[in-house]
Amino acid sequence: MTPDIVLSKEQHTLDFRADHAPQARVADGATIRFGTGDIAYERLANGEALEAIGLETFNRVTGPVFVEGAEPGDALRVEILDIEIHRSWSVWLPGFGALGRYTDRTLARQIPLDDGCAVISNRLRVPVEPMIGCIGLAPATGVGSTFVPAYHWGGNMDLREMSPGTTVDLPVEVAGALLSIGDHHAAMGRGEPTWVSLESAGASTVRVQLLKQASISHPVLRREGSILFLGMGDDLAAAHQHAVDRAWAWLIDDRGLEPFEAYAYASARLEMRFGGPASAMVLAVLPEDLS
Repeated sequence: MTPDIVLSKEQHTLDFRADHAPQARVADGATIRFGTGDIAYERLANGEALEAIGLETFNRVTGPVFVEGAEPGDALRVEILDIEIHRSWSVWLPGFGALGRYTDRTLARQIPLDDGCAVISNRLRVPVEPMIGCIGLAPATGVGSTFVPAYHWGGNMDLREMSPGTTVDLPVEVAGALLSIGDHHAAMGRGEPTWVSLESAGASTVRVQLLKQASISHPVLRREGSILFLGMGDDLAAAHQHAVDRAWAWLIDDRGLEPFEAYAYASARLEMRFGGPASAMVLAVLPEDLS
């Protein structure tokens, strides 16, 4: 499909905030293509020091995009229509992530792409399963990082589910919402266990829809007949509880179940998944159709 607006990788920012000048203004229902680059990974692979490149350049986000009519108290629904992966990299840094202890030097290698697979070595190929690592809106106050933490309005959530076919609803805190997208991945283990995926240059095409006075507090995803509630907290136990509480409220308030019905149904059907490592995040997953 031909998007209404195309943003290039040069139209990027390094954070989320309300005073960024919009790179585009769109109407409700518009389709937008967000291109992203990989210059930081290329420089690292060419031997430049991490300090010289600047950590902030690794998670650039493209945007922001001003959505006409969006106001605080609304939600912005982002439908992921397509993701292209152009180049991909694997990066291993000493002391970074759960496996950082097993290397004493920085390794950054381009991962060739061939016929829908990422070629790790002569004997290892994995399917390309493209996704968006970082997607969010502008906060009402302050500056939001594209690394750590994730926020109730989005950010570096690193959710495997952020792939074509998914919609995500994000709470709007400023006029125009100010949507930005970056950090494309060719493939990533659920929860980003090494804190790094197959990091990629690419492009996402999304459709935006304004939900007036939606009154959501945190991201809500829909995918393949399921609804997914993102819980956040100071630790995984708190995030788990938050996610379950949100799912419980939906069963009671949106689906009209009696408390014992909701309890028994959650016991039988509720699924829990990890979010990414930027914050303590847990997804509570339920079928949208309870029958």
